[in-house]
Formats: sequence, structure tokens, C-alpha cells
Amino acid sequence: MLTMNTLEKKINQKKARIGVVGLGYVGLPLAVEFAAQGFETLGIEVDAKKVNAINSGENYIDDVDNKVFARVTKNGKLKAAGDYKDVSKLDVIFICVPTPFTPNKEPDITYIVASANEIAPRLRKGQLIVLKSTTFPNTTEGYVLPILERSGLRTGKDYYLAFSPERIDPGKK
Repeated sequence: MLTMNTLEKKINQKKARIGVVGLGYVGLPLAVEFAAQGFETLGIEVDAKKVNAINSGENYIDDVDNKVFARVTKNGKLKAAGDYKDVSKLDVIFICVPTPFTPNKEPDITYIVASANEIAPRLRKGQLIVLKSTTFPNTTEGYVLPILERSGLRTGKDYYLAFSPERIDPGKK
């Protein structure tokens, strides 16, 4: 079992395997940064064009340094997959999926819920799941947590769950 102390140790030693779900303007820069720091990083993306671009060494996000991107894809620290099959091999998983606005101007959490539904059957003890998508209060506890706990694992005991707001304002330098 991977406890928080052993997870922290793996992170400090850069032995933790990082996963980033959603490789858009938030997820790809995050994944590239972890890979650049030496972490084995897997990006999970449903858009096959993005998966193929990353695995071919093609950067599609302006905010990502092309030289850094080329280095981490060439050295194998950053890889992309179009499915969730390797989630159980990851130690930390960031959910960075889109939250478009509904007609009522509220975040549509459909992609967050779908990601949680894919992670839940692959969740294992000791993992840390971090929701980074822009959303309304209580999304983590009210939506993601119940989905993940359908796995039979308990938050705070078997795995860890957190929210970390995204820090990017698209279109603004």
C-alpha cells in the first residue's frame, strides 16, 4: 500500500508517476512541466489528434515552450494515451478537462463526471486525485468523491482527493 508518507517520498524522489487527464491549455502545460522536472508523465486525452500529435513530438499549445516539449517527448518522460487503461499505474492524477458554460452560465461538469467514472474502476490505494478544472463549489465532494468511492475505496483512508484551481486565463499573457 502507498501511504501519504510514501507518496510524498516518491514525489520528492521524482519517482511518482503523474497522470494528467485532458491535454488542453491547462493540462498540456502541466504535463510538460512535470515531465520537464523528471517525472514520468502520462497524458490522457480523448481527442486522438492530440494524442497522436504529442506522441509524434508536435506541440499544439502556444504557451508550451517548443524546446522543452521536444525534449520531454523525445526522452519519453511525456507520453499520451487515448484511454484510461493505465490509471492504476499512476500515483497522482490531475483532472484538467474542459468545463464549458451551460446556457445558464454555469460550468458544465459533464467531462469531470465522465473522467471520474473512468478513474473509479481503476482507482487503487495510495493514489492522489486532484481536480483542476474550473467548476462551482462542492464539485469535488458532491460529484467526484461519490463516484470514486463506488470503487469501494475511501477518501482519506485508501486514496486522497483534492481540488486545486487552475491558474490560467486563456488569451491573457
